[in-house]
Amino acid sequence: MARILVIDDEAPIRELICFALDSSGHQVADAASGEEAMKINRAAPADVIITDIAMPQTDGIEVIKIL
Repeated sequence: MARILVIDDEAPIRELICFALDSSGHQVADAASGEEAMKINRAAPADVIITDIAMPQTDGIEVIKIL
């Protein structure tokens, strides 16, 4: 299955998405911020990234542009 990185600053939403994807057999990593996501993705690149758009500091669009 795919390695998926979930980025969302709201823990309940992030946890729900991760649970659903993990239950489907995917390898899931999660991050609470754009900065954290970039570090995680550098260490182990994801096949798919699911991100919140409106986040403090680095928003989802900026994360996608950088990655």
